[in-house]
Amino acid sequence: MADIQLLLAGDGNREALAPIVAEHHTPITDDEFREVDLHIVDEPSFPRYRESIEEYKHRADPVFCPVILVRREGTSVRIDLPDIDAAEQPLVVDDIMTAPLDTQALFRTIANLLARRSHTEDLVEDLREQNSELRRFRNAVEHAGHAILITNTYGVIEYVNPAFEELTGFSAEEAIGRTPRILKSGEQSEQFYERLWDTICRGEVWTSEIVNERKSGERFIINQTIAPIQDADGTIQGFVGMQDEITGRRLREQQLTVFHRILRHNLRNNGTTISGRADILSELVDDDAALDHLETIKANVQSLLDISEKAHHVQELLADSLTDDVERDLEAVLSDITDGLAAAYPDAEFVVESDSVSSSAIDAKVVPALQELIENGIKHSDASAPRVTIRMERHDTTATVTISDNGPGVPDQERRVIEAAEEKPLEHGSGLGLWFAYWLISYVGGDIDIQTDSDGTSVSVTVPVR
Repeated sequence: MADIQLLLAGDGNREALAPIVAEHHTPITDDEFREVDLHIVDEPSFPRYRESIEEYKHRADPVFCPVILVRREGTSVRIDLPDIDAAEQPLVVDDIMTAPLDTQALFRTIANLLARRSHTEDLVEDLREQNSELRRFRNAVEHAGHAILITNTYGVIEYVNPAFEELTGFSAEEAIGRTPRILKSGEQSEQFYERLWDTICRGEVWTSEIVNERKSGERFIINQTIAPIQDADGTIQGFVGMQDEITGRRLREQQLTVFHRILRHNLRNNGTTISGRADILSELVDDDAALDHLETIKANVQSLLDISEKAHHVQELLADSLTDDVERDLEAVLSDITDGLAAAYPDAEFVVESDSVSSSAIDAKVVPALQELIENGIKHSDASAPRVTIRMERHDTTATVTISDNGPGVPDQERRVIEAAEEKPLEHGSGLGLWFAYWLISYVGGDIDIQTDSDGTSVSVTVPVR
């Protein structure tokens, strides 16, 4: 039910109309102007309430505030009303009815006007919600740690956030109206930008590292993502770009790479020298105890060199520049590994069991991990006839490779470190073999489980497959 105020001259007129209105709505009959859903006013009272009506309509706009003017039959309208075609402001009167009023016509008119009012109220509420969401979105963008810019479909900048200003040195006033080429350093080719533009114009998201240039001329490296802004029909309305500076990270990575290369080079050279000197001493020494010590020295040197190579391999595999997906068939991988190990360890026995997992594609980074785990079952075995059994099982989106051996098992210390996924202050692994496998398997989203009993060790590796 709507509240309808009867702004009629004379108490009798209001009292006569009130019961009729009360059949469907709530009539208000006092003569003080109220902000209600609809007003009914007659010609004698209109001059008194006109200003209040106009102020109410202006204040409530764009919500529709309907007014019905009642005039006597046979009389001309003596009220100066705005032209409906020329009026820029809301009309003062929305409908005119003739007295005596036809009840059915009155209720039809009221229903139509109230429907218009309800529609505008819904639109206003939707607009408020949208504005609230926009305010929240703008606040989030304004305070985002990433530099954000928005362009139109031609690539002209329409908005940048404060983080963009801080990152680039360009103020919003300097950037808006120009294109992102103000950041161009010349490091990327024109073909690079053509591929970028073609990608986002197809409605796809584009991500890459770019060397840009600040307003000061200083170059910096960013990881940039550009996404199209599309309407409900999928039509591109513009583009949004997000930039994250990685200059410091890239510098640290370069420094670490150089340090690792120098360290590995020196370790390899010094290790080779130590092994060479140990070989010379072995020719000169007759004492068995001394010879045992020399063999221990050579074995430890070789272990250090092996660790260095594994660390180098890990660095290469986990480097950002080498993370492109390269797939290998799981069955073919295991066949290649066992064939190679069978040649290297002729006394060992390899048994491969499968439940039809052929054509299961795995990330190539898993291959060295499987190689390490399978070889461990032979290298560390104290059995006279080392045996390794490999079982493959395919699930929906994963495959499990279980490697079982008849060796002494994984030391508790090594297993605890792996299971905890971290080294503890007083507990760490003796080498990189298991960690090497663990890192690679975890990196591709896989899992590793180690079980040791009196019969040997069983290592289960579960990895994603395609």
